[in-house]
Amino acid sequence: MSSGNQQPVVPSDGAVALRSFPRRYRSLVLPVLDPVVEALAHQVGPEGVSAVELVADTVRTWLIQREALRQTQVHDFPLFHPAVLHADQRHWHNPVLESADSALAQLEDLATELADDIDAIHGDAWFRSGTVAGGESVTALQLLEAAVNVGADNLRQIERTLAAIRN
Repeated sequence: MSSGNQQPVVPSDGAVALRSFPRRYRSLVLPVLDPVVEALAHQVGPEGVSAVELVADTVRTWLIQREALRQTQVHDFPLFHPAVLHADQRHWHNPVLESADSALAQLEDLATELADDIDAIHGDAWFRSGTVAGGESVTALQLLEAAVNVGADNLRQIERTLAAIRN
């Protein structure tokens, strides 16, 4: 789940990272409200997705991860869809119809809510766990790490997508 040999995420650092994503996403996707920039954000890149679709993927993934995180805190044996951890299990059937600005506003709201949720979890509560369908166990801390990774991975993919479109 974590990339390479990095250390596990510390909850306070995870909250800071989540709070930083809206600014970082906006500076890439829609640094100015301009129809040309908006059109670029909707253009599909060589990896088969647009920047706006990647923003929406982050939002949709964070929604299910936020709910899974909540479930670890209120239930003893919660069961989660594999999409909470595995990108290949995320299949969104609704097209992204929002403007880039609207998608980024959703991302900002959700990042703040998720970071606030993280700030409310303390001590051993981070080791409360649930089970991903198929049998894999996951702790609240691992869900936080997965949320930070989704934000970072999609940000990098947005960078690649927009660079390819501009070239």
